[in-house]
Amino acid sequence: MIIVDSNIFIFGETDSAPERNVAIQKYKEAREKGRIGTNVIIISETFHFARKINGYESAAARVASIMNSPFVDFLDLGPDLIMRATKLARDFQLRINDALIAQQAMETGAAVLTDNVKDFNKIRAIKVIPLRG
Repeated sequence: MIIVDSNIFIFGETDSAPERNVAIQKYKEAREKGRIGTNVIIISETFHFARKINGYESAAARVASIMNSPFVDFLDLGPDLIMRATKLARDFQLRINDALIAQQAMETGAAVLTDNVKDFNKIRAIKVIPLRG
């Protein structure tokens, strides 16, 4: 499984983003390798930024597209995982959203496809697939 960070979904849907084509290509490669994982954090961030760029209708359509994709599995965040992620955020000085994604990747054995390699690379226990490079 590969957890696709929100920045990949956002770049892929933003016509003016210079990263658009590479984000689309990396997402296709991730799909070919197996299942795509998402969670409430990724969905929330995707909606938030898509709304700022293209409005509520576009943001809602983007979330629906992700959630209805036959390639995407929704991964729950339970109380125990949240507590472990809080410790991860503290220990590695991460934003809680990134720590939740990282903790979930560690617990599921998933890689993370992201443009935010600086923060995710702090955690050697997860495989990071960079958008660039």
